Amino acid sequence: MDHLAAWDKFANMGYEDLPSNVMRVANQCILDWFGCALAGSTEPLSEILRSQFGHRSGACSVIGTNLKLEAPTAALLNGASGHALDYDDTGSSAGCHTTAPVLPAVLAVAEEIGATGHELITAFVVGVEIEGRINHAMGRDHYPRGWHTTATYGTFGATAAVAHLLKLPKDQYAIAMGLAASHASGVKANFGTMTKPYHPGRAAENGINCARLAAAGFTAKPEAVLGNQGFIQAASNATDATAKLAAIADDWLILGTLFKYHAACHLTHSTIESVLKLRNNLSVDDLSSLTITVNPVLLDICGVAEPKSGLEGKFSLRGTASLALNGIDTASPQTFVDEVVNSDAVQEMINKISVETDESLTHFQSKVAWVDAAQNAHEEFNDLSTPSEDYDEQGDKLRQKFTSLCDFAGHDSATTLDKVNAINSTATLSIG
Repeated sequence: MDHLAAWDKFANMGYEDLPSNVMRVANQCILDWFGCALAGSTEPLSEILRSQFGHRSGACSVIGTNLKLEAPTAALLNGASGHALDYDDTGSSAGCHTTAPVLPAVLAVAEEIGATGHELITAFVVGVEIEGRINHAMGRDHYPRGWHTTATYGTFGATAAVAHLLKLPKDQYAIAMGLAASHASGVKANFGTMTKPYHPGRAAENGINCARLAAAGFTAKPEAVLGNQGFIQAASNATDATAKLAAIADDWLILGTLFKYHAACHLTHSTIESVLKLRNNLSVDDLSSLTITVNPVLLDICGVAEPKSGLEGKFSLRGTASLALNGIDTASPQTFVDEVVNSDAVQEMINKISVETDESLTHFQSKVAWVDAAQNAHEEFNDLSTPSEDYDEQGDKLRQKFTSLCDFAGHDSATTLDKVNAINSTATLSIG
């Protein structure tokens, strides 16, 4: 079995091979990630990581600071910051934040070796495409088993992106991917803690190390990805990986990117949107009870029943619904702090909210039933699983989000936007 049947499509890919819609979404991913990383750099977890690893000097920028560190450490810190607020993009498959582990790895190496912006974007797209193909090869049971796919798939994506940027020959690329199979880890039990955003940081760091070790002659087995007792066999029940890869050979998976407009777990967003629609037409003072119905898998992801902290609030269907009912802005990172989530108003409203499950719903769907004081039921259904094809509208919304995140971090949004936009050029990368 070929270690990764889709590799040939990307082996010699250049910027000129990227379709215009792929380039556009890639640049939107980059803009969105930079805003999230800049705001996330102010979080306590980012400060702790800088205090522990900030002595590893080098040539690579750490977003939101004046630090220059060696590439793997810069990727670790930037990867964690980019996911610190849990506000970064996801793929169309539940659980995987696609940009978070890939871009920090390729960004650090591109800055270190003096690559151009176009080379960075190409490598980034390759990493996202390989990451998504690992996702498809794994099947549906990997995530429910407890694996955090941003960490596992992300390790392969980061490795592939750096291997492409370093122009590794196919045999060394295969070894890098085999080595990545022994690094891919991260469990959902750590959701709601600082360790969750640490996962994409480690995936980015590991991606750099895997590609560099392979380039230096380190050995690993290419079949450690798809072969007997390889990662896919060990961490899923997939038996038809080759057929799954063949079915999507001509697809551009980056076009399935879903962007977030609420600063919480993406799987709470459908519920938030449903609650907001109901709240616009009904009186919260007349609310007797609210029932949220979702796929049962969500209870292991965002089912924190009684959130008390900001981090717990991000992973709570009841908590985010309460925030929305109270008219508290779930798009603002400042909402998800202990003082707000544990406030009397939020906690009292949580008592009116219950969660039920329905296996017929997808991960990005929800039903919300609002029962008023007269016991009349008002229902709303929402499905956020389809990516936008209106790139102009999406771009406008992402620029507004970027401005808000820059303001949150205390940075001038116009100057920062110019720096990010300058990445898409033939010039040597510079983000400092």
